[in-house]
Amino acid sequence: MLRLRADRLLLVAPLLSCLLGCPEPLGQHAPPPPGPALPTARATGPGGVDALSLRRPAGPEWFGLYLMGKKAGWTRVEIRREPRDGRDVVVSQAETLLRATVGDKQVSRRLTEERVYEARPAGRLLSFRAEWAGDGGARTVTGRCAPSGCTARVSGAGAAQEKELGVVAETLDQAEGVRLAAARRARVLGPQLDLEKLRVRDLEQRYLGRERVAAGGVEEEVSVVSEAEVGDRIATEYRVADDGRVVEIRMGGSIVARPESEASVKKLDAIDLFALSRVALPGPLPRTVPATVTYRLAGLPAAFRKPDGRQTYAVGPGGTTLLTVRARLPAAVDPRKDTPRSAPSPDPELVAATPVVDADAPAIVELARRVAGDVPGRYAAALRLSEEVNRRLEKAYGASNDRASDVLAAGKGDCTEHSVLFVALARALGIPARQVYGLVYARYADGKDALYWHAWAEVLSAGEWIAIDPTFGQPVADATHLALGTGSQVDTVGLLGSLEVEAVDVKQEK
Repeated sequence: MLRLRADRLLLVAPLLSCLLGCPEPLGQHAPPPPGPALPTARATGPGGVDALSLRRPAGPEWFGLYLMGKKAGWTRVEIRREPRDGRDVVVSQAETLLRATVGDKQVSRRLTEERVYEARPAGRLLSFRAEWAGDGGARTVTGRCAPSGCTARVSGAGAAQEKELGVVAETLDQAEGVRLAAARRARVLGPQLDLEKLRVRDLEQRYLGRERVAAGGVEEEVSVVSEAEVGDRIATEYRVADDGRVVEIRMGGSIVARPESEASVKKLDAIDLFALSRVALPGPLPRTVPATVTYRLAGLPAAFRKPDGRQTYAVGPGGTTLLTVRARLPAAVDPRKDTPRSAPSPDPELVAATPVVDADAPAIVELARRVAGDVPGRYAAALRLSEEVNRRLEKAYGASNDRASDVLAAGKGDCTEHSVLFVALARALGIPARQVYGLVYARYADGKDALYWHAWAEVLSAGEWIAIDPTFGQPVADATHLALGTGSQVDTVGLLGSLEVEAVDVKQEK
């Protein structure tokens, strides 16, 4: 039940990526330090505690989801043992809803999920189901697992797809990793199937210690446990009472889940998500290329300061971060230097189809070949595809679709839809491409200059990653694009409310 990335707060990450959208041209906490080495929990830990014998609340647990102090949604989780199809199983269920105003429209997104395990310590995963619903359409993933491997079926607005996932070693321990870590005062580490992207990730729950908290007017001592996918830059912290109740979940400085009654949990606040989540600027910024912009940022954790060919970092006054973004024409603008499309990708995953980036869908393949199949260079072909996405998709806030082929069928969306469709089209032609998540300059309807949460893309050619923004129609993303994550990273949402721009220095070039 405490599978964070599937059942609780990190459900907020993919759902927020749908809700945050992009305001134009339609308009901190670091991970906990490793600390001393902890024993890794086994199927039965200290005192014989396992996922079946853990203390936990009876019935479902309800939590209000708060973004920067405003209740934007709720989540319900429950784990129970029951007979099903003639066998004894443990069923883990979760449901999460987010609702906010995006642009001039109120949108909502709901995710329900169920996983079924063998009813024994470290019982293996038997089946799973996830449904995404709300504004922008619906998508369903169902699957079954045997010792030899798992199969999944993905359906939505486009054609259904069957996927062979191979052996998935997820067990009941991953469903109760947080409570196990708290009960054993040890580390729990194991694989879990990400139902959004149908990939296996390693989750780590780490016991951090004990502290006293006030809950419901009563002070009590609780265990503090962090949970993160291995490699994440921001971990989520749980506070777990000795009777198994979760009294708080916190991701970063501004995303919090608190236990509430079923009667009160669905009373949500009115939230303008753009206005709530933006990072204020001292004034307007130029969109010209080439240009160099240096931002003095407060609240950016060290784990996010990874330089590349476009962004560099330095220590600023008072412990701030000087982030310099250089936007320039890439070497690949010269056809003689543009990497041929026939060249192999340095990483097969950069051209691979996924359940979301379904580059192998017939409609995606047909469109990619028709638009740019005769273009020999990667970057030149990518520009044609970006122009097609920008022209084809109606700019619509909140019209979220999770899968590229569903975006193509719907014909509309915001930055998330533009970027996922572009990446799928590029990969369909063998062009290494990935999504990028971060901030971009825009002026909102209320006239405020700020950085807003945004998504764009990168393609690899002539030895460099080239930022392209199909939403804005930019063949080179300008220097107001601040990249904070790429690919499957979803921990960027943990920065909500933590960042502040103290100053900006702009150097425009000819």
